[in-house]
Amino acid sequence: MGKPKIRFKGYTDEWEQRKLGEVAQCLDSERIPINAEEREKIPGEIPYYGAGNIQGYINKFLFDEELVLLLEDGDAFDDFRTKEIAQYICGKTWVNNHAHVLRPLGSAYFLYSILAHKDIRNWVQLAGSSRKKLVQKSMLNIELIMPKLKEQQKIGNYFRNLDHLITLHQRKYEKTQKLKKYMLQKMFPQNGRKVPEIRFSGFTEEWEQRKLDDVVEFLDTMRKPLEGAKRIPGPYPYYGASGIVDYVDGYLFDEELILLSEDGANITDRNYPVCFLASGKYWVNNHAHVLRTKQENENNFICNSLERKDYTQYNTGMAMPKLNKETCKKIPISCPRFEEQKKIGDYFRSLDHFITLHQQKCDELRNVKKFMLQNMFI
Repeated sequence: MGKPKIRFKGYTDEWEQRKLGEVAQCLDSERIPINAEEREKIPGEIPYYGAGNIQGYINKFLFDEELVLLLEDGDAFDDFRTKEIAQYICGKTWVNNHAHVLRPLGSAYFLYSILAHKDIRNWVQLAGSSRKKLVQKSMLNIELIMPKLKEQQKIGNYFRNLDHLITLHQRKYEKTQKLKKYMLQKMFPQNGRKVPEIRFSGFTEEWEQRKLDDVVEFLDTMRKPLEGAKRIPGPYPYYGASGIVDYVDGYLFDEELILLSEDGANITDRNYPVCFLASGKYWVNNHAHVLRTKQENENNFICNSLERKDYTQYNTGMAMPKLNKETCKKIPISCPRFEEQKKIGDYFRSLDHFITLHQQKCDELRNVKKFMLQNMFI
């Protein structure tokens, strides 16, 4: 039937076309749905699965083995390239009636990997006016091209290890983000206090209350917006209110500066950073204030001081949130002397470094997985 582009050494046999019902046993009759109200009465540590993922945790289980769940209904069938339509589960679990339950007759992780991003729209039908559904009879007739068991196991273990590494770096990324959020609360004074709860040893002086205009110089007059049609692609980051929005062939700044969002819903919604550092050569449009710290102030300390603030009270926009320059100048900011600012700024630089490192590793591994899924299957 064919061979994949990339194979493990020692495997040369052609893969065979099989139907899903030939390589897995369907356990749909053992599923039992439990509504949210009833689940609240039996809280526990056992995952309760639905069509997309874990829906909650309860204290009972239906299954205790390696299984593959395949989406039964919903809209995700059309999004198979970016969303997984299959799930691998093991151990004690409960599954409702929105996911088909399959007991693989070969490698469970291979079957999950081959189904996760498979286009099965030809086997899906409409249930009612718009909802799509994969009925059991059609599901069992899904066509797959598969190798013999030993090669399945080899491929399954490869993707299992790859997913383990992705999960490991994702958890480290999330853990470091949580640590940063916690330390932003504890390493800066709160509720009118003059010292933070957590300090580096050797620092005991009270922090001074200043205005932002006392510690930074505004370079807004040096900004220049470029309409999309006028941007010439290049190597230099083009910054907007919440970060890089493009890359262009010119730059306005060549130093580390602080960028503070000037307008946009994110000022109140806070889905992205409001304040962040930019360094090297880059361009900034008119949707972010450009701040250069004055002498005896440290960039990353001031940046994190601003990032942790609630800007609702400084919003001067009507339909669209806005932080105008004059209002920003008056924003209060608590500052220790430079040595402590530097210590705190460097600490958060190290956290940001680890956050970026783990995020990049996750992205790299996901790209490897995507490439291998395209080349290790037919």
